[in-house]
Amino acid sequence: MAKIKAKNNIEISTGKNKETSQVGLLERIEQLKASGDTNTEEFKQKARELEVILGVDTINPFGTNELDIFEDNLKEMTLSDMKKLSERVGINSTYDRSTLKMILIKEFKASNRNNRRNIMPNQMNSIVLDPRNPEHAAALKILGDF
Repeated sequence: MAKIKAKNNIEISTGKNKETSQVGLLERIEQLKASGDTNTEEFKQKARELEVILGVDTINPFGTNELDIFEDNLKEMTLSDMKKLSERVGINSTYDRSTLKMILIKEFKASNRNNRRNIMPNQMNSIVLDPRNPEHAAALKILGDF
């Protein structure tokens, strides 16, 4: 299987390997979610890979949408790193390490409250409008005006 190196030395697979029948990244994340294994290291690694591919680290000031990953990142941060992060997300950075860590986690939860468990998109159901149905015809007429 072809792999590419991304930021933070994470290897990202580029697709399914037909020779060994390995599943792709999205399929594996779905399998882990379905089996309830979202607190495992494998799930965290797969979520990190997906976030790197989608550029979440450049969009989200916390660098991730996953609380577990954010908590792991905080463990590796120095007080100076935490202060820089707190300034970037707009909170007071004058606290000691443990207080700042708790405040950053609280802010992370508040800012990601409306986000889903992870950023992987689900399939959307399509709506079919029947022009013979009077209610559908009215909706189609309104949509046609745009």
